[in-house]
Amino acid sequence: MRRAAKRAERIAFQGERGAFSEEAARKLLGREITLLPCARFEDVFRRLKEGRATGAVVPIENTLAGSVHENYDHLQRFDLPIVAETSVRIVHNLIVQKDVKFSAIRRVYSHPVALNQCLDFFSENPHIERIPFYDTAGSVKMITEEGFTDAGAIASRVAAELY
Repeated sequence: MRRAAKRAERIAFQGERGAFSEEAARKLLGREITLLPCARFEDVFRRLKEGRATGAVVPIENTLAGSVHENYDHLQRFDLPIVAETSVRIVHNLIVQKDVKFSAIRRVYSHPVALNQCLDFFSENPHIERIPFYDTAGSVKMITEEGFTDAGAIASRVAAELY
């Protein structure tokens, strides 16, 4: 008897590869999924609604920052159901270019929520400027592409490994 071919899952998420939402997608659906990174949450919902994605993973609640109201609004606007849930333990890492010393860091990029979750770090290091960026993993990608030697990013370990 022949097995039916497994349908390829194309999962949209907000952010670049290495984002925490990618971790959630892999936790829910396994490693064999095709990932569709999106710049904005609205893009995630649009891809799913238009059939360009077979599923989407978005944050709904954050234990420190609270509800992600934008995604509740998109769920209602695009009339899409929640079909599964998972939780991901967020561990923030300060990521810099190889050979950059901590004393050289003058600014740190990351998603505004991640920056706010690291307020103790910033109060202990008032010389470091917080700079909001659209995505945690995207901030790592950007500092790597730009070759910054006076800046870091706050993101996942996976983002550090990818970029």
